[in-house]
Amino acid sequence: MRSKSLFTLLLCAAIFSTAHSQSLKLWTWNSYNMRFKIPDNMSIVYNDNTRFEATNQVITIDIYPRKGEDLTYSGMKNAIVAWAQQEQLRYNYYNKYNNEQPIYLKDLNRYWGCAIDGTKGGNPATMLLLVNPDNPDISLYVWIAYNDDYYQDVMQILESFEPM
Repeated sequence: MRSKSLFTLLLCAAIFSTAHSQSLKLWTWNSYNMRFKIPDNMSIVYNDNTRFEATNQVITIDIYPRKGEDLTYSGMKNAIVAWAQQEQLRYNYYNKYNNEQPIYLKDLNRYWGCAIDGTKGGNPATMLLLVNPDNPDISLYVWIAYNDDYYQDVMQILESFEPM
């Protein structure tokens, strides 16, 4: 009887741990020579050289490129903090995983990165600022708003960005 209860508990845990996982597909944004993954059920709202936006019921991603900023790695902190204030993103100096914010990402698939986890309107959101050190003239500002249960999917999306 005890082994049957344990099996049932493990089966339920396996089902519920994957219940909020989405299938991701590789997306290429040719305007900025980059690739990243997004859930395969997302609808593309905008896709031109000024903005990329996609959404489904639980995750929304926006990417805003800016030219001419020539941000250094250290200058990214000031830029993302200013953007967070402009967008009224509420965040703590340490995120829920005890990482100091902004979080520096020295090599995110050949990008420099800087991120902030916070909330807006009571919902979780993450900001990511990317700069390709081989082409620092272009800064990519990534905003992802999502339902709490989809944090792992958001992490997979954020870790998927790479220059082509």
